[in-house]
Amino acid sequence: MVPLLLPLWLALPPDCPPDQADCEAARLPAVETRERRETRSDAAVELDLDRWREGRRALDLTEALSELPGFVARPRFNEAQDAQVNVRGFGARSPFGVRGLRIEYDGIPATAADGQSQISHFDVSRGGTLTLIRGPFAALYGNGGAYLAVEGPAPGGARGRVSAAAGSDSQWQVGATMAAGEEIGLLVQGQRARSDGARAQSAAERTLGSARLTMDTGEIGQLTLVAHAFDQPFAEDPQGLTREQFLLDPGAASPSALAFDTRKRSSQYQAGARQRFEFDETTLDLAAYTGTRAVEQYLSVPPAAQALPSSGGGVVDLDRSYGGASVTMARRGTLAGMDLEWSAYLRHERVDEDRLGFENFVGARLGVRGALRRDERNFGWTRDFMLRADLDPVPELRLSAGVRRSWAHYESEDRYIRPGNPDDSGRFDHEAVLPVLGFSYRLRPGLEWHGAAGKGQELPTLAELAYRADGEGGFNPDLEPARSRQVELGIRAASGPSTFDLTAFLIRVEDEIVVDSASGGRTRFRNAGATEREGLEASWRWRPLPDWTLLGTASWIDARYRDPVRTCPRQPCPQPVTVVQAGTAIPGVPELSGRLALEWRPERAWSAALEVQAFSSTPASDRNGDQVPGNALVNARLVHRVGARMALTARIDNLFDRDYSSALIVNEGQQRYYEPGPGRRWWLGIEYGF
Repeated sequence: MVPLLLPLWLALPPDCPPDQADCEAARLPAVETRERRETRSDAAVELDLDRWREGRRALDLTEALSELPGFVARPRFNEAQDAQVNVRGFGARSPFGVRGLRIEYDGIPATAADGQSQISHFDVSRGGTLTLIRGPFAALYGNGGAYLAVEGPAPGGARGRVSAAAGSDSQWQVGATMAAGEEIGLLVQGQRARSDGARAQSAAERTLGSARLTMDTGEIGQLTLVAHAFDQPFAEDPQGLTREQFLLDPGAASPSALAFDTRKRSSQYQAGARQRFEFDETTLDLAAYTGTRAVEQYLSVPPAAQALPSSGGGVVDLDRSYGGASVTMARRGTLAGMDLEWSAYLRHERVDEDRLGFENFVGARLGVRGALRRDERNFGWTRDFMLRADLDPVPELRLSAGVRRSWAHYESEDRYIRPGNPDDSGRFDHEAVLPVLGFSYRLRPGLEWHGAAGKGQELPTLAELAYRADGEGGFNPDLEPARSRQVELGIRAASGPSTFDLTAFLIRVEDEIVVDSASGGRTRFRNAGATEREGLEASWRWRPLPDWTLLGTASWIDARYRDPVRTCPRQPCPQPVTVVQAGTAIPGVPELSGRLALEWRPERAWSAALEVQAFSSTPASDRNGDQVPGNALVNARLVHRVGARMALTARIDNLFDRDYSSALIVNEGQQRYYEPGPGRRWWLGIEYGF
């Protein structure tokens, strides 16, 4: 990896005296907080959502994630399914929800104890900060390849704003923000949006709300209370299309989606509290949270398939409660005359859910709730202890080390046992020690090397553990977590108004979790051999002229199976069948992806930008039998501010009206891999602040 970074180093501008203004602007951020400190020793980035949301629809978290290096974020234009995101190949093959990274929203995990994340309740239109830690150091905070934290704006002062917008496909959105108070600060925000959908059978409506209260609890303490509400009364599901259907009519829904009226209804409510104490060089945080989530989803499972005794039906009815608590301490001091910062946390998180399954037909009528076919209670908890130290032997060098001790426990109680449908109750226990080491070295102001190496893991979810390969009842006793070893090396550079960041990485994963068989209404998983991922991630900001700024990100990744994958297509299985050869690309991971934006800001009243978002072709299945074509889309936006309070926005997406598959459904059983994106779309908005 070092030879890849040397040309960049040699191309950087020469050093300059520290008393020059441009030199001061080129300095990398000072070490002020936990997040800032981490940007010195790992591949972490921050995105200012208050500035970012200008000129955006800000309806989907993928809009923001697509601007982060190393992040492949594909909008699905399907409110019945969560966003499709992956980082360095982690989470690429998830059939639903988000896998492979830990996500937090105002300090409350959006990732359940079994590693499955839901992000439909995020409101990025409210502003705040998004922080992404990817690579080895992410293992200190959760399982998978990255840690993502979205933090809303802080209360304070008397201010507010209202907004309204409308666009193609009968889209509309209204929102409001109110803030008041100083010592006791309150911030209340809400948003309501509706759309007929970019495709047939894709209409949706949702309401988001949040509240944040901060109050001083003495000279050394501050209490923060947060609450979120999400309600989606309906979201139609157009499903994926086959290649032939996509070429014929990319705006269509699949025939089965229309026949079964596939749709989803969901809601989520959560609240959290954090008490912070600051004693000289020590900070102590005590936090707790609780929440509930309810989902009712109608699938398109044919009645003939549900006739099998082992089928769980075609309607999912889920009620989940979750909660947790944590203690975090950070301190600054010295060790043998060297600056030392250390932090530690202990957290406990749990999830408790009732999962029901029903037939999706009554007689000849499809798409309605029928007889009960599944009834189970799932419970799980995780407990983590993390210790991290950052030592500065000299001002230019920082050495970082950390370790996470992890415990996990899942169990399931099957309450629906019938002939041909065995007792699927079971339990899973696992513990691990995950170390990480890193460094950063400033060669001169504005130029810094950084590197890290460590171990990580990705635990199996409750859904992946649910069924044994031999068809007997109980959890799959042979399924183990996927274990990874990661190493990365990067360089950050800043010169005047320009910045550049380049990171090279290598990841080797043992016991990758793959589908073993899918029959009888049940999907079974197993551990495959090893996979390997190597790549480069770059981001830059360049201001060639005072009114013009060029921003971009680019990623290259080669993600492949190192060992052949052998599975059992049906039971009994006298001998596994090789279905994936060594060297085959991991599906769902585009080799190349990137974004480029040219922004124009001649004065405070006006701003405009042209954006290009591109992906290379992407394997859709383990066998690489089908490739979803790549695409490059051009978007344009124009913002005009009227005085200090009003802003008008005009936006056109897919300017050249390209037909493309925005996302893909990996390993879809009926080869419905394609999730088409919309054609040319317009969006007009107005915002008024007071």
